[in-house]
Amino acid sequence: MSGIPDPIVPAAVSIRDGALYCAQFGDVYHSIEGGIEETRHVFLSSNDLPARWGQGGPFSIVETGFGSGLNFLATWQGFRDSAPANARLHFVSVEKNPFTRGDLQRAHELWPQFSEISAALLDAYPPLMPGFHRLHFEGGRVSLTLLFGDALEQLAELDASADAFFLDGFAPARNADMWTPELCAQLARLAAPGATVATYSVAGTVKRALAQAGFLVEKKPGYARKREMLTGRFPGNWRAASTPAARVAVIGAGIAGTSVALALARHGTAVDLYEALSAPARATSANPAGLVRPFLSLEQGARNRFTWAAHGYAVRHYDALARLADGAWQRSGVLQLPRDAVHADKLQRALARFALPEAKARWVDAREASQLAGAPVAGAGVWFADAGWLSGRAACLAGVRAAGERVTLHASQRILDVEAGDDGCRLRGARGAAIATADRVVLANGHRAAQFSVCAGVQLRAVRGQLTRIPQRAPGLRAPVCREGYVTPSIDGWHIAGATYEEGAADASLRTADDSENIARVQRMLPGAFDAVDPASVRSWAGVRCASRDRSPLLGPLVPGVFAILALGSRGFTWAPLAAELVAAQIVGAPLPVDRQTALGLSVSRLANPSR
Repeated sequence: MSGIPDPIVPAAVSIRDGALYCAQFGDVYHSIEGGIEETRHVFLSSNDLPARWGQGGPFSIVETGFGSGLNFLATWQGFRDSAPANARLHFVSVEKNPFTRGDLQRAHELWPQFSEISAALLDAYPPLMPGFHRLHFEGGRVSLTLLFGDALEQLAELDASADAFFLDGFAPARNADMWTPELCAQLARLAAPGATVATYSVAGTVKRALAQAGFLVEKKPGYARKREMLTGRFPGNWRAASTPAARVAVIGAGIAGTSVALALARHGTAVDLYEALSAPARATSANPAGLVRPFLSLEQGARNRFTWAAHGYAVRHYDALARLADGAWQRSGVLQLPRDAVHADKLQRALARFALPEAKARWVDAREASQLAGAPVAGAGVWFADAGWLSGRAACLAGVRAAGERVTLHASQRILDVEAGDDGCRLRGARGAAIATADRVVLANGHRAAQFSVCAGVQLRAVRGQLTRIPQRAPGLRAPVCREGYVTPSIDGWHIAGATYEEGAADASLRTADDSENIARVQRMLPGAFDAVDPASVRSWAGVRCASRDRSPLLGPLVPGVFAILALGSRGFTWAPLAAELVAAQIVGAPLPVDRQTALGLSVSRLANPSR
């Protein structure tokens, strides 16, 4: 994970004798006697499913070889038909050569009985980029985490506790890398006590590798013409895990707080959401039009990896929320113009270095850039096709609504400190008065968290930013354009331009000089369209962001029982949804949605070591 990942090479798929065939490995993805029946026999029944998830609580499956997604579809359908309301399914699958969306759609036509859930999977299916991709279905009761890349490398970065394993790579003679002792050792690392494993393969190398890793394996009758298959069990006694029934307190109801409240609710956890102001998103997250886009960089650190994963996750998250709040999210595309020739060269080298799919980012000349934006722009740049802009307040309110009855909002309730102890956490207000208790607490209140005793030693920086509303000047503009700042299309007759970035300032007072700065930036991006803007005609808005000293977010445990989702800086709308899912997964013990190196690189503990 520390180097540049290899570009994803899609599977070369065709259909032979009614079965899916892979040219790369010269083998079929499933039995010609019936793929669905094979899946149910080899993977579901042999792992004692659905009986085990019928006990309720979370159930985690790790699969080697996502392929066509047939195993996932059959598992999802079985879970949907039989699991109790308090059950949660976490399905993690690794795939080096994933299907394109078009091939996946054609493959799923073989199984019309799955058409409804197949459509949902196809709608959420991510671009073929290396790394972790988390998708949610059934209101969050079912999650799918796709790991695109080499199986051993990806599984080595997975943080999970698996109850069952589906080993469904191509036959060892065709694809030996999927059955090595090193890979089986990673399965053992991920195994919960009593975890089960099933595979169609009975090759001696597979049996020995699993046994060497600590699994107790045996042969059982196979499916159709396959006489035998392997099953196994990891030492220990398996028992259904239970999602903590205790309540979690989330402090702050901006984009970070409402996102983590929704993430916890999806995991089945009850949440008390505390907000000092009269309603969610009354402070910095009230931004009327913030951008949601990736950021191109030649660096390959935790922040860059997280940003790409977070953008894809945020787009899916806001697509879902937009159904509850019309106009909250516009996936319009975003055009980024370089600051100068040196920056243009860096952007183009980053595009080439990481071999990004054109659906995510591509270089466009000045003519195409102007066509895509809908107005003449200053030059060539990068077009992010699935980026867009977000109404912060509408998104936060939609997030609370989506969480439903699992989240209780406590507005106009200021929490000033948190005490963590062996018997839980205490929330305190003015003059130390006890407000409430909770088993876990999440701080999502930005720079104000610096006042809490549990944040002692954590360097949080206040960063003031001001936006400027400019009366409509470019009616044809249909996508935001950014460079040092950004400008949106007309929203209710106003372009939103911004935002300034002033470290160390914690007041939200409005400044005429900041409006002038924002207007000047827009004039440089769209020459002529915003000339001679009357300063008296504009309206202003300001907020205070929170940043860390390395400008990366602070996510995860602060002290035992207290977690942080802080320092989202100027990328809060892009980072918040995945940051929230990461923190929620840490609290409930679900598989993490990002690789282990990234989680560590964004943890609070990293700043305890200045050399990191």
